[in-house]
Amino acid sequence: MDFLQLVHEIGKVAKPMHQDTLEHPDWDTPFNELGYDSLDLLLVGLYICDVYVIPEEVGKTMQVKNCTDLKAFVDQHKTIEPESLEAALAKVV
Repeated sequence: MDFLQLVHEIGKVAKPMHQDTLEHPDWDTPFNELGYDSLDLLLVGLYICDVYVIPEEVGKTMQVKNCTDLKAFVDQHKTIEPESLEAALAKVV
C-alpha cells in the first residue's frame, strides 16, 4: 500500500474544505508546509491510529513533523496492516 497516498487521502477527509489545495505529501516535507495546521494533524493522527489499530493512549503521544516520522511511528505501534488503500480508507469514511 502506498503510505503517502493514504496520508493524502486521510488529509482530504480531515480538511474537507481545503482538499483541493492540500499538497500531496512526500517523505520529508514538514506537514505545516503542506497546508496542515495542528488540528488537521491531530485528526490525521487519529485516523491513522484507526486504520492501523493503534491504541488511543499511544496515539496521543504521537509527535511527528513529516511522513517519515509518521511512518516510523506507525511501524512501531501498529497492530494490523490494512490489505489495501481502499480497506484502509473504509475505516476512515
